Amino acid sequence: MPMGSIHDETGWLNEQDGQLILRRDEGGRWRLDVGFWLWRKSRKLVGRRVRVQGVRSAFDLLDVQKLEAI
Repeated sequence: MPMGSIHDETGWLNEQDGQLILRRDEGGRWRLDVGFWLWRKSRKLVGRRVRVQGVRSAFDLLDVQKLEAI
């Protein structure tokens, strides 16, 4: 997958070593960079199924643009 590609993923939101992790429904995982503006909302969703939309910025890192519970 090229850098800058847009992704729309669903799965379980977890936290590991202070980093938010999306465990994808299809397998695999993404580390999530939610930024300051989305940090509080994302903390409330840990342990829940979510939908994440974002742009790939590193091998396994998504810069999150939208995060919502499903």
